[in-house]
Amino acid sequence: MLFLGWDIGGVNTKAVALYTDSRDTVDSYETRSVYFPIWQHSLSELPQLLARVRDDLCKNRSPNSVGVTMTAELSDAYQTKREGVNHILDSIEEAFPETSVWVVDVDANLVTINEAREKPLRVAAANWAATAWMVGRYIRDCFLIDAGSTTTDIIPIVDGKPKTIGKTDTERLISGELVYTGTLRTEIPAIVSRIPVWGKDCRVSSEKFALSADVHLILNNISEEEYSCETADGRCKTVEHSLARLARVVCADTDMLQKNEIYEIAQYIFQCQLSQIREALIQVATRNTDIERIVVTGTGRNFLARKAAIEAGFRDIIDLGQIIGGKGADMSPAYAMALMVATLEKKP
Repeated sequence: MLFLGWDIGGVNTKAVALYTDSRDTVDSYETRSVYFPIWQHSLSELPQLLARVRDDLCKNRSPNSVGVTMTAELSDAYQTKREGVNHILDSIEEAFPETSVWVVDVDANLVTINEAREKPLRVAAANWAATAWMVGRYIRDCFLIDAGSTTTDIIPIVDGKPKTIGKTDTERLISGELVYTGTLRTEIPAIVSRIPVWGKDCRVSSEKFALSADVHLILNNISEEEYSCETADGRCKTVEHSLARLARVVCADTDMLQKNEIYEIAQYIFQCQLSQIREALIQVATRNTDIERIVVTGTGRNFLARKAAIEAGFRDIIDLGQIIGGKGADMSPAYAMALMVATLEKKP
């Protein structure tokens, strides 16, 4: 049986085709991730994109059912989240007119498209709930840290279920369960306001000169191939160009700063980003003092999530990639959606 899971983001659209056997175990899976900043495209292009990914993953097969989660509704391509949710659901229906489609809500329940339309805020940005549901099947009590390209989720899981204070993004930003920092797309002034330069405290420019991807490429946390978003200046995704972009953050260039000086700037920014995640983890952990285990997932699971957890004092840390595979962990919400609909399909 073939089940298709979608995580439709404002920047990256991810899909997982999950093949299961009659014993309700995963036989194999394939993944796709497409860079598609929705605000740069006509909204009519989204169903076309979904159809292309569908055809690429499924070939001539029709999936038994489809599971969907989304974060693209927050994009300023839409006036409101309601508008965004409805357009994304319209696009899914257009791509899968004859297939049963399920949408996850913030309580990790699957609802129909019609139910999702009735309560759009309950399905908006519920991808964390899907991942938490999946992790809870494997590990009953833990903190889930999902470090993605744009954001980091910190979800307490108790007795196999997410135990969050927040449901919406705003509530989760307040509670520490959502940190708007990630491996690729975070602008440097969102991480630091000052950087040590030449032994002195230097304010940073508030321009979009460089991204967290530049920091992580310089520090060898990611490869050029993993630098999957567009650069701040439109130039190449190389260490040389990343050094130049990062120098501009303090209104300098590679003539004014040596490579080792820019490397030190990258290290400082990286440490500040770890501190952002660590502080949020401590905030969440103070409400759940009995949990001692961490599960990390997402593209930054080892160089962001794991290191922040260690800095917060945790030692029992599990990589979700060791359970479902690295590609699945890179896009765990999409994998979770495929698994959710597979589980629903096979209930007696």
